[in-house]
Amino acid sequence: MKIPTGRSIGIEFLIASVVLLSACTAHQKPSNVETTLANLAKDIVIPVETENLRNPLTGNPQEASEGQQIYQQSCAICHGVDGHGHTVLGQGMYPPAMDLTSPHVQHWKDPELFWIIQNGVRMTGMASWKESISPEETWKLVMFIRNLTEVNAAQAAKAPKEEKAVRTPAQLNAYGKTLYRQEGCFMCHRLDGEGGKVGPDLTVEGTRGRTAQWLTGHFKDPTAYVPGSIMPSFKNLTDEQLNALTEFLLSQKGEGHAKR
Repeated sequence: MKIPTGRSIGIEFLIASVVLLSACTAHQKPSNVETTLANLAKDIVIPVETENLRNPLTGNPQEASEGQQIYQQSCAICHGVDGHGHTVLGQGMYPPAMDLTSPHVQHWKDPELFWIIQNGVRMTGMASWKESISPEETWKLVMFIRNLTEVNAAQAAKAPKEEKAVRTPAQLNAYGKTLYRQEGCFMCHRLDGEGGKVGPDLTVEGTRGRTAQWLTGHFKDPTAYVPGSIMPSFKNLTDEQLNALTEFLLSQKGEGHAKR
């Protein structure tokens, strides 16, 4: 049995405590505390566990191609063929299955992605694949995930031009809410009294007079709009994702908070 060390003891203890208090049922939507801790587990426990791991692969196209085959067999059911997580199973999880092309995922180092795939992350729906995917195959899978954005762009260029269905404002707002959770925005920002306090409270973001164009530009290059900002760039998000996240934030006018 592996004994956790360092920061992993603290986060696992907190997660275990919340699980016990919530009666351990999977039929109810986890509380905001559970969801926050589950996301924190990815960003706190994982780096501690990967200090001595090194990617042995060279990054050649063949390795990424073989990784793609493994991905289609084992990962696409939750994360989708394109990695965006828009599947029934992926969206039914709390938190939802991560968008593998997002900055939240792409900022992880190769050893961290390797560790997640091999070990899974408790309370997030991400299972351990150690018993069915070998270490060598896992590294190839990591290489493919690294190239997902480029793969999607190449496939889109080859596909016949089809008119894409336009989301309604309500659909765009709902998608933005999902992205707000997937991208971990709540870890730094508060919304309706819940979340971190590193960045501004977003409860009334829609009343601040900022345009959709300003918010989209800010997501792409935060320091160009707010000098000295420590917010990471979200350049990896597609235009549709940026529009959805912007639509969601502009809809935040404090009504829900006022009713509490």
